[in-house]
Amino acid sequence: MQWLCIDFLNSDWRDWRGTGRKENRLAKREWQEWFLQEHQLQAPLPLDEETVAVLVQFREYMRMLLEKVVSGEALLQEELEQLNETLAKAPFYVRVVPGEEEATYAQEWHSAIEGWPLVMARIAGSFATLLLPSHLERIKICDNEDCCWVFYDESRNRVRRWCDDKMCGNLMKVRRFRERQKEKK
Repeated sequence: MQWLCIDFLNSDWRDWRGTGRKENRLAKREWQEWFLQEHQLQAPLPLDEETVAVLVQFREYMRMLLEKVVSGEALLQEELEQLNETLAKAPFYVRVVPGEEEATYAQEWHSAIEGWPLVMARIAGSFATLLLPSHLERIKICDNEDCCWVFYDESRNRVRRWCDDKMCGNLMKVRRFRERQKEKK
Protein backbone atom coordinates (compact mmCIF):
# COMPACT_ATOMS: atom_id res chain seq x y z
CA MET A 1 0.00 0.00 0.00
CA GLN A 2 1.39 3.40 -1.00
CA TRP A 3 0.92 6.26 1.42
CA LEU A 4 1.53 9.79 0.20
CA CYS A 5 2.38 11.04 3.70
CA ILE A 6 4.80 8.17 4.41
CA ASP A 7 6.71 8.81 1.19
CA PHE A 8 6.83 12.49 2.15
CA LEU A 9 8.06 11.71 5.69
CA ASN A 10 10.72 9.37 4.31
CA SER A 11 12.16 12.16 2.18
CA ASP A 12 14.39 12.74 5.23
CA TRP A 13 16.66 9.83 4.31
CA ARG A 14 19.25 8.33 6.66
CA ASP A 15 21.79 5.65 5.82
CA TRP A 16 20.41 2.54 7.50
CA ARG A 17 23.91 0.96 7.71
CA GLY A 18 25.06 3.42 10.37
CA THR A 19 27.46 5.63 8.43
CA GLY A 20 25.68 8.74 9.75
CA ARG A 21 25.03 9.96 6.21
CA LYS A 22 21.75 11.86 5.79
CA GLU A 23 20.02 13.37 2.81
CA ASN A 24 17.15 15.84 2.52
CA ARG A 25 15.51 14.46 -0.58
CA LEU A 26 12.96 17.29 -0.64
CA ALA A 27 15.73 19.48 -2.04
CA LYS A 28 16.59 17.04 -4.85
CA ARG A 29 14.86 17.54 -8.18
CA GLU A 30 14.94 13.81 -9.03
CA TRP A 31 13.07 12.97 -5.82
CA GLN A 32 10.59 15.81 -6.39
CA GLU A 33 9.83 14.50 -9.89
CA TRP A 34 9.48 10.92 -8.62
CA PHE A 35 7.19 12.00 -5.77
CA LEU A 36 4.84 14.01 -7.98
CA GLN A 37 4.71 11.28 -10.64
CA GLU A 38 4.31 8.44 -8.12
CA HIS A 39 1.30 10.12 -6.52
CA GLN A 40 -0.11 11.67 -9.70
CA LEU A 41 0.30 15.23 -8.43
CA GLN A 42 1.16 18.39 -10.30
CA ALA A 43 3.26 21.28 -9.00
CA PRO A 44 5.92 23.54 -10.45
CA LEU A 45 9.52 22.34 -10.45
CA PRO A 46 12.21 22.99 -9.43
CA LEU A 47 11.28 24.03 -5.92
CA ASP A 48 12.61 27.36 -4.71
CA GLU A 49 14.44 27.52 -1.37
CA GLU A 50 11.48 29.11 0.42
CA THR A 51 9.10 26.31 -0.62
CA VAL A 52 11.66 23.67 0.36
CA ALA A 53 11.96 25.33 3.79
CA VAL A 54 8.16 25.33 4.23
CA LEU A 55 7.97 21.64 3.21
CA VAL A 56 10.84 20.69 5.55
CA GLN A 57 9.11 22.46 8.45
CA PHE A 58 5.84 20.68 7.61
CA ARG A 59 7.64 17.32 7.40
CA GLU A 60 9.29 17.88 10.80
CA TYR A 61 5.93 18.79 12.35
CA MET A 62 4.28 15.68 10.91
CA ARG A 63 7.22 13.55 12.09
CA MET A 64 6.82 14.91 15.63
CA LEU A 65 3.11 14.07 15.55
CA LEU A 66 3.82 10.61 14.17
CA GLU A 67 6.44 9.83 16.82
CA LYS A 68 3.95 10.74 19.55
CA VAL A 69 1.25 8.57 17.99
CA VAL A 70 3.60 5.59 17.52
CA SER A 71 4.71 5.84 21.16
CA GLY A 72 1.05 5.64 22.23
CA GLU A 73 0.60 9.28 23.25
CA ALA A 74 -2.58 11.11 22.39
CA LEU A 75 -2.23 14.22 20.28
CA LEU A 76 -3.44 17.46 21.79
CA GLN A 77 -5.92 19.62 19.91
CA GLU A 78 -3.28 22.37 19.63
CA GLU A 79 -0.92 19.90 17.95
CA LEU A 80 -3.48 19.11 15.28
CA GLU A 81 -4.05 22.77 14.43
CA GLN A 82 -1.22 23.08 11.88
CA LEU A 83 -2.41 19.92 10.14
CA ASN A 84 -5.97 21.27 10.04
CA GLU A 85 -4.75 24.67 8.84
CA THR A 86 -2.89 22.98 5.99
CA LEU A 87 -6.01 21.03 5.05
CA ALA A 88 -8.12 24.20 5.11
CA LYS A 89 -5.75 26.10 2.77
CA ALA A 90 -6.61 23.91 -0.19
CA PRO A 91 -10.09 22.45 0.01
CA PHE A 92 -10.52 19.69 -2.54
CA TYR A 93 -13.27 17.45 -3.73
CA VAL A 94 -13.62 14.14 -5.52
CA ARG A 95 -15.05 13.83 -9.04
CA VAL A 96 -16.20 10.60 -10.64
CA VAL A 97 -14.74 10.09 -14.13
CA PRO A 98 -14.77 7.25 -16.67
CA GLY A 99 -12.26 4.52 -15.87
CA GLU A 100 -9.63 3.03 -18.14
CA GLU A 101 -11.82 0.06 -19.04
CA GLU A 102 -15.33 0.23 -20.47
CA ALA A 103 -18.12 0.61 -17.90
CA THR A 104 -15.68 1.35 -15.06
CA TYR A 105 -15.20 4.52 -13.08
CA ALA A 106 -12.43 6.22 -11.20
CA GLN A 107 -12.03 9.14 -8.83
CA GLU A 108 -10.10 12.34 -9.44
CA TRP A 109 -9.24 14.91 -6.81
CA HIS A 110 -9.90 18.53 -7.79
CA SER A 111 -9.31 21.85 -6.08
CA ALA A 112 -9.53 25.53 -6.91
CA ILE A 113 -5.96 25.78 -5.64
CA GLU A 114 -2.99 24.17 -7.34
CA GLY A 115 0.75 23.67 -6.96
CA TRP A 116 2.53 22.99 -3.71
CA PRO A 117 -0.27 24.27 -1.41
CA LEU A 118 -2.52 21.59 -2.92
CA VAL A 119 0.25 18.97 -2.63
CA MET A 120 0.68 19.86 1.05
CA ALA A 121 -3.07 19.58 1.61
CA ARG A 122 -3.10 16.16 -0.07
CA ILE A 123 -0.19 15.08 2.16
CA ALA A 124 -2.07 16.35 5.22
CA GLY A 125 -5.19 14.48 4.06
CA SER A 126 -3.19 11.27 3.69
CA PHE A 127 -1.72 11.80 7.16
CA ALA A 128 -5.22 12.41 8.60
CA THR A 129 -6.37 9.10 7.08
CA LEU A 130 -3.33 7.37 8.57
CA LEU A 131 -4.43 8.58 12.02
CA LEU A 132 -7.77 6.74 11.75
CA PRO A 133 -8.17 3.84 14.21
CA SER A 134 -8.08 1.23 11.42
CA HIS A 135 -4.56 2.35 10.41
CA LEU A 136 -3.13 3.74 13.64
CA GLU A 137 -1.69 0.50 15.02
CA ARG A 138 -0.04 -0.28 11.69
CA ILE A 139 2.13 2.87 11.57
CA LYS A 140 5.67 1.99 12.60
CA ILE A 141 9.12 3.54 12.74
CA CYS A 142 11.97 1.17 11.91
CA ASP A 143 13.70 -0.19 15.04
CA ASN A 144 17.07 0.42 13.40
CA GLU A 145 18.07 3.72 15.05
CA ASP A 146 20.23 4.56 12.04
CA CYS A 147 17.28 4.21 9.66
CA CYS A 148 14.14 5.58 11.39
CA TRP A 149 12.15 4.93 8.19
CA VAL A 150 8.38 5.24 8.58
CA PHE A 151 6.42 2.27 7.27
CA TYR A 152 2.95 0.78 7.27
CA ASP A 153 2.94 -2.69 8.83
CA GLU A 154 0.86 -4.90 6.56
CA SER A 155 1.73 -8.13 8.38
CA ARG A 156 -1.22 -10.13 9.69
CA ASN A 157 -0.23 -9.92 13.36
CA ARG A 158 1.26 -6.39 13.15
CA VAL A 159 4.62 -7.28 14.71
CA ARG A 160 7.04 -6.05 12.05
CA ARG A 161 9.90 -4.12 13.62
CA TRP A 162 11.97 -3.10 10.61
CA CYS A 163 11.16 -1.30 7.39
CA ASP A 164 12.78 -4.16 5.47
CA ASP A 165 13.67 -7.56 6.93
CA LYS A 166 16.42 -8.15 4.38
CA MET A 167 18.23 -4.86 5.04
CA CYS A 168 17.54 -3.41 8.46
CA GLY A 169 16.25 -6.69 9.89
CA ASN A 170 19.37 -8.64 8.96
CA LEU A 171 21.65 -5.80 10.05
CA MET A 172 20.01 -5.57 13.49
CA LYS A 173 20.11 -9.36 13.95
CA VAL A 174 23.83 -9.41 13.10
CA ARG A 175 24.47 -6.53 15.52
CA ARG A 176 22.62 -8.35 18.33
CA PHE A 177 24.49 -11.59 17.55
CA ARG A 178 27.87 -9.80 17.68
CA GLU A 179 26.91 -8.09 20.94
CA ARG A 180 26.04 -11.47 22.50
CA GLN A 181 29.34 -12.94 21.26
CA LYS A 182 31.22 -10.01 22.77
CA GLU A 183 29.45 -10.51 26.13
CA LYS A 184 30.47 -14.21 26.19
CA LYS A 185 34.19 -13.31 26.03
